[in-house]
Amino acid sequence: MPPKSDTTIKTLPTKIEELVLEIGEALSGAKIYSTSVHDATGETIWTSESVVGPDDHALVLDALDSFSLEQLRKSFEQKQDEGRIKVVFAAREPRGALRGALLIQASERSLGGREGERGSMQRGFARLLQRLALRLAGKKPTAEPPSAEMPHLPVLLFVQQLLKLRSSGRTRRYEVLLRSDAPGKVTQKAPADLIAAAELPGSGGKLDRYVVDELCRWLAENHAQLEVDPASFTVNLSTGALLDEHFIGFLEKTMEAARLGPRVLGFEVREQQCLKHPKEAERFFTACDQLGCQVVIDDFTFHTGVLPLLRQRAVRMLKIDAELTTAALKDKVAQAQVVAISQGSRVLGMHCVAKRIDSPMARQWLSAVGVDFAQGFLLEGPLPITQLASLRLTEPVRRV
Repeated sequence: MPPKSDTTIKTLPTKIEELVLEIGEALSGAKIYSTSVHDATGETIWTSESVVGPDDHALVLDALDSFSLEQLRKSFEQKQDEGRIKVVFAAREPRGALRGALLIQASERSLGGREGERGSMQRGFARLLQRLALRLAGKKPTAEPPSAEMPHLPVLLFVQQLLKLRSSGRTRRYEVLLRSDAPGKVTQKAPADLIAAAELPGSGGKLDRYVVDELCRWLAENHAQLEVDPASFTVNLSTGALLDEHFIGFLEKTMEAARLGPRVLGFEVREQQCLKHPKEAERFFTACDQLGCQVVIDDFTFHTGVLPLLRQRAVRMLKIDAELTTAALKDKVAQAQVVAISQGSRVLGMHCVAKRIDSPMARQWLSAVGVDFAQGFLLEGPLPITQLASLRLTEPVRRV
């Protein structure tokens, strides 16, 4: 028999009961005293206790009102005596429709997080709330490929800002870099073994999924700051992700869950990847256009085999092959190629970036020939993405 309360309790569908158990497992590190599920009217669907009292019911109604007025709000809370806290989590569909709420009474210290973000760091918790919303709406969640849920990977997200040479505008542009978080590894170095494994055709884009998931999580948590100081971030796409037919579906669902504007996220695809896998590259570029994500062609040399892809509307930036820009200061043929790429990008309405630029002479020449951005470790050093939350994005961090 399901527990009774002083509000009408509907029959608990088996699938919702399973979700309640999964939610409990996701919050296994927290000390939970009671749990209840409510529909969009506040009516109790299920409770772990014998009664859902009038105070709890009123709290859920207040939370639902708040969720309706504040579309980005994830939780609503009320502190109790003896270090306890009641937190109401919004159960929203992937596209944002509010379908109900989950009320948890727990130890505030064990639940962790800041007000409005309780439980957000538990892996998979947001997806469980989405699935709960779909069940409350009587919808069947779309099956995800097996690799959608991933274990923690030993990597940290760093970012490197592109230095403006000629381009105007407020938007800051960052490339997402990976640094090792494995025991015994140097944290300032990229996890070469994981990156190499991601390049294998059958890897399924697991590393990329993890990076995108972590990045979207951070972007969602810092949405307010990014509204004031706009920024965009690009992720290096592995060959495994490029060849994985399910990666785009994963990307769409993850962005919907984070409720991100698509222009904040982009992907860097190397010219050689485009040459080796032209059909897959075209498919990915087309999908990015439909999603609204930007594409950067990296290590660009103006190879004729890649020219058709420049017609793709998603391509908004070209990063010149670093060997060209390094040679351009000494070799006239390389100079001509760099100038051609710079002028060509201007005709196409794209931005142009020179990489590994670490001298004032190179910066001056690149600016003179029309290159929009420069990227170099001595110009703008990489820093953990978590530090951007405590720094104003309008104040660049430079390590000269």
